[in-house]
Amino acid sequence: MPIHEFECLKCGNRFEELIGSHALEETEVKCPECGGTEVKRLISSYSPTPRQMTPRQKRRLEDKRGTDRGGAKQRFKQQRAAERRAASRRAGRRGNR
Repeated sequence: MPIHEFECLKCGNRFEELIGSHALEETEVKCPECGGTEVKRLISSYSPTPRQMTPRQKRRLEDKRGTDRGGAKQRFKQQRAAERRAASRRAGRRGNR
């Protein structure tokens, strides 16, 4: 059921009403403030659903913030490489004993 915005022509009050099969018909709408039946349906604004950013938008945001694009990924790769080097050194020491 859609919610519609209305404005009372008598008192100027703006309000919302459910209009549809299980609610009021548009001709039955009354102002909740003064009870006036002369109401005008307004064009409602809506809040768009949030979208995911495109890769280009993400890069632009990162550039604006000054964050390194591959920072976390690069740090992870460096850490894994350091762990592998340390593991191979430990394995090499064990073999030399």
